[in-house]
Amino acid sequence: MNNDAIHGQLDYLQWESEFFFQPTAKLTLDSAGAPLTRKALSAYPLVQVKVPAADSQSLDALYYLGFQLVEGEIDFALNVPASAMPVVSCQLAVVQDIVRVSQLAGSAFQLSRFRAPWYQPRDASRFYALWAEKAILGTFDSHCLLLNTPDGQLLGFVTLRAEENHSARIGLLAVQPQATGRGIGKQLIHAAWQWCRERNIAQLKVATQTGNIAALNLYRTCGGVLTHSAYWLYR
Repeated sequence: MNNDAIHGQLDYLQWESEFFFQPTAKLTLDSAGAPLTRKALSAYPLVQVKVPAADSQSLDALYYLGFQLVEGEIDFALNVPASAMPVVSCQLAVVQDIVRVSQLAGSAFQLSRFRAPWYQPRDASRFYALWAEKAILGTFDSHCLLLNTPDGQLLGFVTLRAEENHSARIGLLAVQPQATGRGIGKQLIHAAWQWCRERNIAQLKVATQTGNIAALNLYRTCGGVLTHSAYWLYR
């Protein structure tokens, strides 16, 4: 197999390049695009590509070009129940919640594609903390729901945004380590369903890493159907 087996487009990722302090590009596979060469790839210190898991031909060709597997990703679709559900008492996060929510986000996502040797040790924590902050401010995900103890201690949170075709997507879902095993994740899913029902949204989508067994079990337990699987590769 030669390097002409891969066709696509390289796009500079300005925000990621500035946030992580290294020029980064995204490769979008496209059979109608230009042939991909090592010279074109060498223009960027880091190139990302996401490939459907079933596309073994592209995976083989990308390995030939020097790409390495970083992680697998699984997408689920969860239908919002039409019947009444137990009400979960969640609060909408506000500016005053940014610090504690960002602290949890910065520590909760240890299984991340923003990891060494491609990124610095604290990069993933910075990224997810900022994601949570932006969700509270409504500048990325639109809402962040909090589950607290009766005395106001944070147990977990979920961020959400509406999409097309009467669907919504979970961005982040995190549970405090000391609350693991108490059904907090399932309660957060129920809270997300409540949020969807208030907006006449019929389906909730979410993606997680193939190595995140706890998340995979949670979404399956809540009726999630696997809709897509892919691999992230870097060069």
